[in-house]
Amino acid sequence: MDNHLAERRGGSCWADPRVSTYLMISTYVIGGGGIALGMYFLSSENVERALHYALPLMVGVVGILSMIRHSVFHASDAARAGVTTEPFYMIELGFANGAMGILALLAFFADWGVAAEAAITLVFALYLTMAFFLFLARAMAEGLDGGRILALCMWLLQVGFMFYFAIAALASAGISPF
Repeated sequence: MDNHLAERRGGSCWADPRVSTYLMISTYVIGGGGIALGMYFLSSENVERALHYALPLMVGVVGILSMIRHSVFHASDAARAGVTTEPFYMIELGFANGAMGILALLAFFADWGVAAEAAITLVFALYLTMAFFLFLARAMAEGLDGGRILALCMWLLQVGFMFYFAIAALASAGISPF
């Protein structure tokens, strides 16, 4: 990136929104890969394996990539999202995403079982659902465009599949919250 562009964006190439845009697209692709893997195992009617193999991509890698986007490239992500708050807000978002992503990978590799995998998936899905409504309110206030509509649709798809895989796996394993 040329120096003039870097100066306009806060004096640092770390503030270039293209970096976080590429990371955001990567989360869509990798999360979609996790969903596809889960759907593959659902087609063989093995719901618990569907969650198990979707988890590391759909929650683990997506959570860690989101941590990198929000925490390491916080200036880039703030520029991409149009957020003008202090960087600790973005960094804290990254830590929350990273914590859930790391736990998801631990649950997968240590084979913690369907209850732990479903709980981690449900926590991440609920977290993303609440964040979705914040994003939706902001998008409605500022106006919907093609990029925001695509982001909302991708967000809903990923969250919907997370809830479905987790709840279906719990039901299949006979684990009831009641």
